[in-house]
Amino acid sequence: MSARRALIILVLALAVLLVPWLAGSTAPTQHTIVVEASNFAYRPAEIRVNQGDRVVLEFTSADVVHGLSLDGYDLNLKAEPGHSARAEFVATAPGTFRFRCSVTCGPLHPFMIGQLSVAPNWPFWRAAALAVVVGVGALGYDGGRKTADGRQKMDEPPSSVFRRPSSWLRRLLRLRWPQWLLTVLLLAGFILAVLAGLLGTSVGNRNFAIVFVWIVWWGLLILVLVPFAGRLWCSVCPIPAPGEWLQRRALVTVSGKKLWTLGKRWPRRLRNIWLQNAGFLLLALFSLPLLTQPAITALVLLALLLLATGLSLVYERRVFCRYLCPVGGFVGLYATVAPLELRVRDPQVCASHTEKACYVGNASGYGCPWFVFPGSLTRNTPCGLCAECLRACPLDNVVINLRPFGADLMQERGWRLDETFKGLVMLTCAVLYSAVLLGPWGELKAAANAVMTPAWLGYALAFLALNALVVPGVFLGAVALSRWHERRTPGALRRAFVSYARVLIPLGLAAWTAFSLGLVLVNGSYALAALADPFGWGWNLLGLAHVPWTPLLTGLIPTLQALALIGGLAAAVGLAGHIAREQAGGQRAWSGALPVSLFCLGVTLVLLWLVMGP
Repeated sequence: MSARRALIILVLALAVLLVPWLAGSTAPTQHTIVVEASNFAYRPAEIRVNQGDRVVLEFTSADVVHGLSLDGYDLNLKAEPGHSARAEFVATAPGTFRFRCSVTCGPLHPFMIGQLSVAPNWPFWRAAALAVVVGVGALGYDGGRKTADGRQKMDEPPSSVFRRPSSWLRRLLRLRWPQWLLTVLLLAGFILAVLAGLLGTSVGNRNFAIVFVWIVWWGLLILVLVPFAGRLWCSVCPIPAPGEWLQRRALVTVSGKKLWTLGKRWPRRLRNIWLQNAGFLLLALFSLPLLTQPAITALVLLALLLLATGLSLVYERRVFCRYLCPVGGFVGLYATVAPLELRVRDPQVCASHTEKACYVGNASGYGCPWFVFPGSLTRNTPCGLCAECLRACPLDNVVINLRPFGADLMQERGWRLDETFKGLVMLTCAVLYSAVLLGPWGELKAAANAVMTPAWLGYALAFLALNALVVPGVFLGAVALSRWHERRTPGALRRAFVSYARVLIPLGLAAWTAFSLGLVLVNGSYALAALADPFGWGWNLLGLAHVPWTPLLTGLIPTLQALALIGGLAAAVGLAGHIAREQAGGQRAWSGALPVSLFCLGVTLVLLWLVMGP
């Protein structure tokens, strides 16, 4: 890192420390504020006071019983129609604090949110300044040792999870029944979610389908499985299981029978993730009804199950998982961050082996369901971690390695335009979800939920424009600025656009982590009651049906979100610098990475504003 850049970081860090000390103060005043709750929104949705002010809050309801629980202030009010509740408190802590409905009031209840802003909002400004400091520091980071041609050189090679000649984990993965049993248990939960969605209560936060699909499963997927285990979920996913069992004419063992399928090949032109991108965008467009109405969730789950099963009887292997699953697209993309990989010990062994049992199968394992030849596998994206190649390999050449986080992102080759678009869509949707679902703007929620109305059509047009035009256009502009000196070279901009898109992966994963923290920690306690009464029929299994809604760590959620976002920014900007060196033939080219880094910083600041307030 140069002395000039170190000086810039030092000045910025001092500014972060000195700005609160230089700020002036105002005399405390008293505010009397009437907050009316109705139709899943508060009016006013945003309250602004100064630190030290006394707030007199009068809470009323215009339709049904509503609650108001204020993060960080231990305040919980309940108002019935025609009656009001009153509370007084002193705004001692600066920052932005959400207030949420604490009484189940309808389908959008978990997203009925308001906002108290206590000025000066130093937590936000410190986080924003820290993001700038971290961004400047990451841009100047050399990224470790380089090879002679300027490419990244890992300090240590990946370490195998297995210890030669064998280990208990390797023996466990060769067994078929543990994986099958876990898939069966998940399929039972999947069927329960479908039945609960179709037959149970329409109140989402009391229905097993909504709570366990969009809170429990989603939280585990984004916060744990994808960043630490890659595509591990795909190895036990219940959606393709029935079709695969029918296709193989077996449940656990390798039957040796002729596959029960027409065995058609998937069209060559569709061997990409464009259909996955379209499927995800379609579901995201209807996200609010999908996340709040159990019947819609159940129908979507059932449709995915039937589609996967039908395709298994027509096409070979798992074409649904590889080319169509809307979840598989982003799981595969973000799996490149994970420290777990399936690879071969020695590619030369695979090249000289003529049987290719890992791809075609044998008596020990099926051919790769994901159309992947392990000998040429260089990224986690296409591998579903099903371990069939590990079982089938007669040369014991397939291993599961531990490696540094984000190792796949350091590779320049192999990235495609459809993956670039997936990265842009995922990032844009994370920002939009944070605004629509976790923001205080009731009108925006109402528009997103009122499907096929004029308000929804306006929302849909804006949603699609942001995903397909605005954000991709801004990112393309940043890449064009970084490569302006090659603007006349044929194909240079496209190659740079696809190459720089790797920064969208840590940036997008951090954005989804921040969103998921705000969703899961606040609403996770609903899982206990939904487990005790999955249909909302009045059951009380395990005595958990009456466990009250208890949001967790509400005082820490904004800090955790800010740390996730700033961590993602640091990884993205550092990666931008690495890509700039690739583009410059191994020479330092931080100025080439600057436009893309500013894009990453801008997205991070927008997200910090959404989660911590202005």
